[in-house]
Amino acid sequence: MEHLVDDIELVRRAQKGEGAAFDVLVKRYESKITGLVYRYVRDTDTALDLVQDIFFKIFRNLVNFKGESKFSSWIYRIAINDCIDHKRRLKVRKEQSLNQIQEYGYDVADERDEANIEDSHLAQLEQAWVRRAVADLPPNQQSIVVMKVYQDLTFDQISEILDEPVSTVKSRLYKALSNLGSVMRRKQVIEGGRT
Repeated sequence: MEHLVDDIELVRRAQKGEGAAFDVLVKRYESKITGLVYRYVRDTDTALDLVQDIFFKIFRNLVNFKGESKFSSWIYRIAINDCIDHKRRLKVRKEQSLNQIQEYGYDVADERDEANIEDSHLAQLEQAWVRRAVADLPPNQQSIVVMKVYQDLTFDQISEILDEPVSTVKSRLYKALSNLGSVMRRKQVIEGGRT
Protein backbone atom coordinates (compact mmCIF):
# COMPACT_ATOMS: atom_id res chain seq x y z
CA MET A 1 0.00 0.00 0.00
CA GLU A 2 2.76 2.46 0.92
CA HIS A 3 4.41 2.15 -2.52
CA LEU A 4 1.16 3.15 -4.20
CA VAL A 5 1.34 6.63 -2.68
CA ASP A 6 3.97 8.93 -4.18
CA ASP A 7 6.40 11.02 -2.16
CA ILE A 8 4.64 14.33 -2.79
CA GLU A 9 1.34 13.01 -1.43
CA LEU A 10 3.09 11.60 1.64
CA VAL A 11 4.90 14.90 2.19
CA ARG A 12 1.60 16.83 1.99
CA ARG A 13 0.03 14.49 4.52
CA ALA A 14 3.05 14.69 6.82
CA GLN A 15 3.03 18.49 6.56
CA LYS A 16 -0.57 18.38 7.81
CA GLY A 17 0.56 16.38 10.85
CA GLU A 18 -0.09 12.81 9.74
CA GLY A 19 2.72 10.91 11.49
CA ALA A 20 2.06 7.68 9.61
CA ALA A 21 2.84 9.42 6.31
CA PHE A 22 6.24 10.54 7.60
CA ASP A 23 6.91 7.00 8.87
CA VAL A 24 6.35 5.68 5.34
CA LEU A 25 8.82 8.24 3.97
CA VAL A 26 11.40 7.19 6.56
CA LYS A 27 10.94 3.51 5.70
CA ARG A 28 11.22 4.32 2.01
CA TYR A 29 14.53 6.21 2.28
CA GLU A 30 16.21 5.03 5.48
CA SER A 31 18.41 2.32 3.94
CA LYS A 32 19.52 4.56 1.04
CA ILE A 33 20.42 7.43 3.35
CA THR A 34 22.15 5.06 5.78
CA GLY A 35 24.26 3.65 2.94
CA LEU A 36 25.18 7.12 1.75
CA VAL A 37 26.12 8.32 5.24
CA TYR A 38 28.10 5.15 6.03
CA ARG A 39 30.23 5.65 2.93
CA TYR A 40 31.12 9.10 4.21
CA VAL A 41 31.89 8.27 7.84
CA ARG A 42 32.97 4.58 7.61
CA ASP A 43 31.68 3.83 11.10
CA THR A 44 28.37 2.09 11.77
CA ASP A 45 27.55 3.78 15.08
CA THR A 46 28.41 7.24 13.79
CA ALA A 47 26.41 6.60 10.61
CA LEU A 48 23.34 5.51 12.57
CA ASP A 49 23.59 8.58 14.83
CA LEU A 50 23.90 10.88 11.82
CA VAL A 51 20.98 9.20 10.04
CA GLN A 52 18.83 9.75 13.11
CA ASP A 53 19.85 13.43 13.15
CA ILE A 54 19.21 13.73 9.41
CA PHE A 55 15.67 12.35 9.65
CA PHE A 56 14.97 14.60 12.63
CA LYS A 57 16.18 17.55 10.52
CA ILE A 58 13.99 16.40 7.62
CA PHE A 59 10.98 16.15 9.94
CA ARG A 60 11.66 19.57 11.46
CA ASN A 61 12.12 21.22 8.05
CA LEU A 62 9.39 19.36 6.18
CA VAL A 63 7.21 22.48 6.28
CA ASN A 64 9.87 24.22 4.14
CA PHE A 65 9.70 21.62 1.37
CA LYS A 66 7.77 23.23 -1.50
CA GLY A 67 8.11 20.50 -4.11
CA GLU A 68 10.41 22.51 -6.39
CA SER A 69 12.64 19.44 -6.66
CA LYS A 70 12.06 15.76 -6.01
CA PHE A 71 11.70 14.87 -2.34
CA SER A 72 14.52 12.34 -2.74
CA SER A 73 16.84 15.07 -4.05
CA TRP A 74 15.92 17.30 -1.13
CA ILE A 75 16.69 14.66 1.51
CA TYR A 76 19.91 13.58 -0.23
CA ARG A 77 21.03 17.20 -0.15
CA ILE A 78 20.31 17.39 3.58
CA ALA A 79 22.20 14.13 4.17
CA ILE A 80 25.23 15.20 2.14
CA ASN A 81 25.39 18.59 3.87
CA ASP A 82 25.22 16.87 7.26
CA CYS A 83 28.04 14.50 6.28
CA ILE A 84 30.20 17.40 5.11
CA ASP A 85 29.51 19.30 8.35
CA HIS A 86 30.38 16.18 10.37
CA LYS A 87 33.71 15.79 8.54
CA ARG A 88 34.55 19.46 9.14
CA ARG A 89 33.87 19.08 12.87
CA LEU A 90 36.07 15.96 12.96
CA LYS A 91 38.88 17.73 11.14
CA VAL A 92 38.85 20.55 13.69
CA ARG A 93 38.91 18.05 16.58
CA LYS A 94 41.72 16.06 14.95
CA GLU A 95 43.82 19.18 14.45
CA GLN A 96 43.26 20.17 18.08
CA SER A 97 44.27 16.67 19.25
CA LEU A 98 47.43 16.67 17.11
CA ASN A 99 48.37 20.09 18.47
CA GLN A 100 47.95 18.79 22.02
CA ILE A 101 50.03 15.69 21.26
CA GLN A 102 52.81 17.81 19.77
CA GLU A 103 52.74 20.12 22.81
CA TYR A 104 53.47 17.15 25.07
CA GLY A 105 56.30 15.90 22.86
CA TYR A 106 54.83 12.71 21.40
CA ASP A 107 55.83 11.81 17.87
CA VAL A 108 52.89 10.34 15.99
CA ALA A 109 55.10 9.34 13.04
CA ASP A 110 57.19 7.02 15.26
CA GLU A 111 54.09 5.01 16.15
CA ARG A 112 53.10 4.64 12.49
CA ASP A 113 56.62 3.50 11.51
CA GLU A 114 56.46 0.70 14.08
CA ALA A 115 53.33 -0.82 12.53
CA ASN A 116 53.89 -4.34 11.17
CA ILE A 117 51.42 -5.32 8.44
CA GLU A 118 50.83 -9.00 7.62
CA ASP A 119 50.51 -10.09 3.96
CA SER A 120 47.07 -11.62 4.57
CA HIS A 121 45.68 -8.19 5.38
CA LEU A 122 47.04 -6.36 2.33
CA ALA A 123 43.83 -6.61 0.29
CA GLN A 124 41.79 -5.22 3.19
CA LEU A 125 44.31 -2.46 3.70
CA GLU A 126 44.19 -1.53 0.02
CA GLN A 127 40.39 -1.23 0.18
CA ALA A 128 40.64 0.83 3.35
CA TRP A 129 43.30 2.98 1.69
CA VAL A 130 41.04 3.67 -1.29
CA ARG A 131 38.16 4.57 1.06
CA ARG A 132 40.46 6.95 2.94
CA ALA A 133 41.65 8.46 -0.33
CA VAL A 134 38.02 9.06 -1.34
CA ALA A 135 37.35 10.53 2.11
CA ASP A 136 40.26 12.95 1.63
CA LEU A 137 38.84 14.37 -1.61
CA PRO A 138 37.35 17.87 -1.48
CA PRO A 139 33.71 17.61 -0.34
CA ASN A 140 32.24 18.53 -3.74
CA GLN A 141 34.25 15.75 -5.41
CA GLN A 142 33.73 13.23 -2.63
CA SER A 143 29.96 13.57 -2.70
CA ILE A 144 29.88 12.87 -6.45
CA VAL A 145 32.15 9.81 -6.14
CA VAL A 146 30.01 8.42 -3.32
CA MET A 147 26.76 8.96 -5.21
CA LYS A 148 28.06 7.67 -8.56
CA VAL A 149 30.29 4.78 -7.47
CA TYR A 150 28.79 3.60 -4.19
CA GLN A 151 25.14 4.64 -4.58
CA ASP A 152 25.08 3.93 -8.35
CA LEU A 153 23.08 7.08 -9.12
CA THR A 154 22.90 8.43 -12.67
CA PHE A 155 24.46 11.74 -13.66
CA ASP A 156 20.94 13.18 -14.02
CA GLN A 157 20.03 12.12 -10.47
CA ILE A 158 23.25 13.55 -9.04
CA SER A 159 22.70 16.75 -11.02
CA GLU A 160 19.24 17.15 -9.51
CA ILE A 161 20.39 16.36 -5.96
CA LEU A 162 23.25 18.85 -6.09
CA ASP A 163 21.32 21.37 -8.19
CA GLU A 164 24.24 21.51 -10.63
CA PRO A 165 24.34 20.98 -14.41
CA VAL A 166 25.19 17.45 -15.58
CA SER A 167 28.35 18.81 -17.23
CA THR A 168 29.55 20.13 -13.86
CA VAL A 169 28.84 16.78 -12.20
CA LYS A 170 30.81 14.94 -14.91
CA SER A 171 33.67 17.42 -14.66
CA ARG A 172 33.89 17.04 -10.88
CA LEU A 173 33.81 13.25 -11.17
CA TYR A 174 36.63 13.39 -13.72
CA LYS A 175 38.67 15.66 -11.41
CA ALA A 176 37.99 13.35 -8.45
CA LEU A 177 39.07 10.26 -10.38
CA SER A 178 42.12 12.12 -11.65
CA ASN A 179 43.02 13.10 -8.06
CA LEU A 180 42.58 9.50 -6.92
CA GLY A 181 44.77 8.30 -9.79
CA SER A 182 47.53 10.75 -8.81
CA VAL A 183 47.39 9.62 -5.20
CA MET A 184 47.57 5.96 -6.26
CA ARG A 185 50.58 6.63 -8.53
CA ARG A 186 52.38 8.44 -5.68
CA LYS A 187 51.62 5.52 -3.38
CA GLN A 188 53.06 3.05 -5.91
CA VAL A 189 56.23 5.14 -6.28
CA ILE A 190 56.66 5.31 -2.51
CA GLU A 191 56.04 1.59 -2.05
CA GLY A 192 58.16 0.75 -5.10
CA GLY A 193 61.09 2.56 -3.49
CA ARG A 194 60.95 0.31 -0.42
CA THR A 195 62.78 -2.99 -0.42
